Amino acid sequence: MYTEIRNNYTWGPAVEPGYSLSECGDLLAAVTIDGWKTACDTEQGTVIATVILTKHGDIVTDFHDNGARMDTQVLCAIKEAKQTLKDIWADGKVRRRQPLERGEDSVTYQKILYVPSSVLQTINRYLQAESKAEYQGEDDTITYTVKFPDGKEMDIKCCGCQNDPSWTEAVLFDELGDQLTCSGVEEEFEGPWELEYEGAHYCVDVRPDTSDSK
Repeated sequence: MYTEIRNNYTWGPAVEPGYSLSECGDLLAAVTIDGWKTACDTEQGTVIATVILTKHGDIVTDFHDNGARMDTQVLCAIKEAKQTLKDIWADGKVRRRQPLERGEDSVTYQKILYVPSSVLQTINRYLQAESKAEYQGEDDTITYTVKFPDGKEMDIKCCGCQNDPSWTEAVLFDELGDQLTCSGVEEEFEGPWELEYEGAHYCVDVRPDTSDSK
């Protein structure tokens, strides 16, 4: 069907310098799959499909040419594009999990959240799910809340999807329950979480509570 396929055009906020997850929309990055039906230098390429990385870490393929869904070259290009987007997601995850810089006058609140090992095992199964039967479901969210001395609260959440593995995030609320800030979308529940708001740093270390297994 196509004599040449290209997937070398990557675009979106995540490939721009200095992007902020909180300021971008649902799309983080995308790779365009372009095709040429002849070897003529004057032929303009056609967009066959766009492979999209969302802010939740989902990767979806939007076909512009339904007739190319079974084309071997196109499917190979899409597979390579998905790997490119996975690498972008992994790089962004590392940068989002780096410790925040603290000024000399900043205030830091630190808490340890012990979660039953059995619950963490369930969460990890949701995060690594590979089939519909294993997915958490979009109406089922696991949430643990930590309260800080200044009255603010942080929710650590495992959020379900209908057709994809689950994802995690941390959300900071004020004393009235209004959201102040949140983390990026993550793939891990256990471990350190850190949010910053108006110069104060709120840190929660999620650890397994093995006492429930005794």
